[in-house]
Amino acid sequence: MLHRTFPLGFRLFVFVALPLLVGAVWLYSSLKATLPADQVRLEKGVAAPVTIIRDKDGVAHIQAISDRDAFFAVGYVHAQDRMWQLELQRRMARGRLSEVFGKKSIEADVWFRTLGLYEAAKPAWSTLSPEAKASITAYSAGINAWLAEKHPLPIEFRSLGIEPEPWTELDSIAWIKMFALDLGGNFRKEIDRYIAKQALSDAQVEFFFPEYPAEAPTTIAQTTDREVDSLAAIAELQQRLQDEYKIAHPNTGSNAWVVSGRHAKNGAALLANDPHLGLQIPSLWYAISVDAADLKISGMGLVGLPVVVLGRNSRIAWGGTNMMADAQDLFFERPDSTGERYEVEGTWLPFQTRVERIGVRADFPQQLRERYAPITLKVRTTRHGPIISDHIGVFEQPVSLRWTALADDDTSYEAFYRMNYARDWESFKAALSHHVAPAMNMLYADTDGNIGYIGAGRIPIRTQGEGTLPSPGWDSTHGWSGFVPPAQWPQHYNPPSGYLVSANNKVAGDDYPYFVSHDWARPARARRIEQLLRQRIDAGQRMSIDDMKRIQADTIDLDAVALLGYLKSKLPEGGHSSQAAKYLRDWNGDMRGDSQAAAIFHVWMQHFREAALSDELQGSWENQQAAKTLRSLQYKVPLDRLHELTQDDRLGWCDQKATPARENCDKTLEAAQNSALAELYKLKGDWSMDSWHWRGIQSTIYMHTPFSQWKFFDKLFERRIGNAGSDNTVNVASSEFSGADGYLQKFGAGFRQIIEMRADGIVHEYMNSTGQSGNVMSPHYDDMVVPFRDVRYHRLVPAIPAYGADARSGDNARRNAKAVK
Repeated sequence: MLHRTFPLGFRLFVFVALPLLVGAVWLYSSLKATLPADQVRLEKGVAAPVTIIRDKDGVAHIQAISDRDAFFAVGYVHAQDRMWQLELQRRMARGRLSEVFGKKSIEADVWFRTLGLYEAAKPAWSTLSPEAKASITAYSAGINAWLAEKHPLPIEFRSLGIEPEPWTELDSIAWIKMFALDLGGNFRKEIDRYIAKQALSDAQVEFFFPEYPAEAPTTIAQTTDREVDSLAAIAELQQRLQDEYKIAHPNTGSNAWVVSGRHAKNGAALLANDPHLGLQIPSLWYAISVDAADLKISGMGLVGLPVVVLGRNSRIAWGGTNMMADAQDLFFERPDSTGERYEVEGTWLPFQTRVERIGVRADFPQQLRERYAPITLKVRTTRHGPIISDHIGVFEQPVSLRWTALADDDTSYEAFYRMNYARDWESFKAALSHHVAPAMNMLYADTDGNIGYIGAGRIPIRTQGEGTLPSPGWDSTHGWSGFVPPAQWPQHYNPPSGYLVSANNKVAGDDYPYFVSHDWARPARARRIEQLLRQRIDAGQRMSIDDMKRIQADTIDLDAVALLGYLKSKLPEGGHSSQAAKYLRDWNGDMRGDSQAAAIFHVWMQHFREAALSDELQGSWENQQAAKTLRSLQYKVPLDRLHELTQDDRLGWCDQKATPARENCDKTLEAAQNSALAELYKLKGDWSMDSWHWRGIQSTIYMHTPFSQWKFFDKLFERRIGNAGSDNTVNVASSEFSGADGYLQKFGAGFRQIIEMRADGIVHEYMNSTGQSGNVMSPHYDDMVVPFRDVRYHRLVPAIPAYGADARSGDNARRNAKAVK
């Protein structure tokens, strides 16, 4: 008998190994049960049966008789694939993360409660049309219908021991405001400028906050007097980043361009788009296709909303980028001695106040720990907006935030809803006239070959100044006097060039009558896109979808090319520097993943920033946060500014204060390369530079909340992949040094899509950054990570019998669908 021959081994098997094995099998089976069926026929909660068919990539294709039922089905499939994401997003917007994650999330909850995104959603909901409201109500019902069916929940719920709450309409509206926060953050620039001005000269401050180059591309060229009245801009840059939750990354941007039918091979207008946001798994974006009575759409939606945010219907296509406009201002407020009133022009007004209670979960294990008492938060609000400094210690005196997204009459969802139904340029503009925040550059193409651009959103008209620094709140001459009317937003329809490009560059020329922003992206990406388009046009070559793909995959850094002209004449020699010089002399500025020169150049320039600039940015601060903010400026200096520095160091950046001699930039470059090569050696462990490929140094990381913070779980849920590109390439990759991990890209394109608006059948290709599903057990959790890195695409077509090749079950799809009654 085994238990007598091997008593210890038998007991270990029976009491340890066997229970673990049974538990693992049970866990695997129960988690597999959380995956949705490939085909579902909804019959409960809808007026007529709705068919949901998933294609080979996991994309849900919805066929409904009524639009209301289609919106219901969108909610249902979002719950199927992204229920944990919905719950997490709801808790972020409401400031209820601490109820799940404990005291480590208190700061985030305090911040979101102070901003009052959920509070602001209440009046915004009341401003919507009955039709727009009905779409969100149906969507919410779809999510809750899935919850009511008591499906097994994703592992995140089980691990944390929580149940999802029913979804409400206000949760959707609050998420639009969170999206606006993600694309906004101008007030952080105000803080950076304010701190820099306390420590640096005006000339030094200008180095870190340069003007947009006069010769660089604008989305719209110089305007005539006739066009001025019909142009305007709106903006909203970014808010401070909640890094753990991927909100408001400081480098938020995007690429989008349209090409008219006269430059296209098939005579059909082309639209390409890749929005850049903080990266996460699952992606913020969700691909979907809907065929209903009047709603015939496909494209990318945001989880939490029932509509396609960027995509197409049967007549038009639209893409978008961050407009980078300034729609946030900080105000220093002057309270009285009681803290209950604040000054306005010599009189005293009472603060509006509300009390927030934040529940905080006990530490693990909760059963053995004492529960935390709820935190009571008093939020004060002025005529400008909430006091954001009361609970986060940004300044000693009260600082309020005015932001367009907090307006009571925020009808932004109305704009997204109506875009899905727009049929032409005029109805597209009419839809966008309702947009408030986030301010976006919207690109347009239609089946008649037309293209257009409009900068959509609410932009303030200031009574004084440009909102670049905090203003005295008690002085009304520093307020907002109104907003630019939608009729005067910047726009262009069928330009003579036959194309329009938006890469977060300046949207209009200097003759545009309204101030928009000082915080444009540097023009390298826009220049490169224009350059590639012009090459084809000037050669008389008509463009196709494949040409758009090549542009989206492009990794030439034009600012690196410009700087190389100088560096190649100054390359250090001797030792390992000679080996590095061989790679750099033959390099053309292509930040390809297999390029050794790209790795050497990027790391060298990072070390040059530190060597040249850190000396002057040490400052003398009692406030450590202010000192950290000042030091961080060095990493934000773009390559074109470094190029200018090597040509003219009149401010003495390259001179080291600690040495008696005056160093020039040549010496600083040499020292920086030595330290850069040492860093690369440490990362690769070998002086053979043949193995120093850029994709081996730079990785894209898709972090999961919360499992990226849990040991062992991070390996299961997080995804990393070596990648190409830089801040300035069309295929963008903005990375930061992270010790032994090398350079990590936490920001970039969340998806890519290209749409050819053929009258005889629209062609729509896309790729999400991670996958359709948020369920780690699904093959579609991460099946797009590699093809996205490689800039490959899937075709987005309706999975109906006519498209049997792309559907899982071909002609029998509808009758084989699983009925949900």
